[in-house]
Amino acid sequence: MAEVERVSYRVGDTVILDDVSLSFASNRFNVILGPNGAGKSTLLKIATGLLEPTAGTVRYGERAVSEYAAPALARKRAVLSQRVELAFPLDVEDVVLMGRYPHYGRTPSKRDREIVSRALDIVGMTARRRQRYTTLSGGEQQKVQLARVLAQIWNYDEPREPKYLFLDEPTTSLDVHYQLHLLDVARGLLGYECTVIAILHDIAMALQYGDAFFIMDRGRLAYETRDAAAIPVELVERVFRVRASRVVDPSDGQGLWRFML
Repeated sequence: MAEVERVSYRVGDTVILDDVSLSFASNRFNVILGPNGAGKSTLLKIATGLLEPTAGTVRYGERAVSEYAAPALARKRAVLSQRVELAFPLDVEDVVLMGRYPHYGRTPSKRDREIVSRALDIVGMTARRRQRYTTLSGGEQQKVQLARVLAQIWNYDEPREPKYLFLDEPTTSLDVHYQLHLLDVARGLLGYECTVIAILHDIAMALQYGDAFFIMDRGRLAYETRDAAAIPVELVERVFRVRASRVVDPSDGQGLWRFML
């Protein structure tokens, strides 16, 4: 289990996170929601060990994240951001191989290259493995980056240790097809001792994929639940500053949200 214990973060006199404590559900799809400026990305950076909190602790199981050496932490968790820019014209396969850097010494093994091939197959990019990464569309580049983080925390056919995949608004600027594909792949990891923690802006999509929900507001945890239907309408209206209503989709009986200013 990944736990955030009384975490705060300040820059000068500005409080960005204020005494946040939460536990992400193991082997589940955890979603962090909130408006711009709520502290979501800062929380994610601290949870991944990329940023040191002003106060508080993050733990993966019984071990504090701060106790991990960089290579061990990289084998434990991976982070997929909105967009990763590369200055060098690397082939797709070489970009995915970057995810295996924490696992090998001077040169990748046959096993490392097999994992890269499998990761490319999972995201549907095998046919592009020799293509220059910079010539791909934005959606295709994000699929390659997803393959990279899959390769980094590969857990499919080896002794399964708990791993963590963090997604920082990974579907931003992607069309619906790529959004669904990326989130489907992420959900597929849940059966392999992998916990997914994602920041998503699209509330409807978050409720479709999520198992546990954490709503941030002005640097604090405003609400958490494992039941999407339990999220109060008045809370959504207050936090997101919109008029909101929940309706039922007659095709499957699932709840949907509608928003107005």
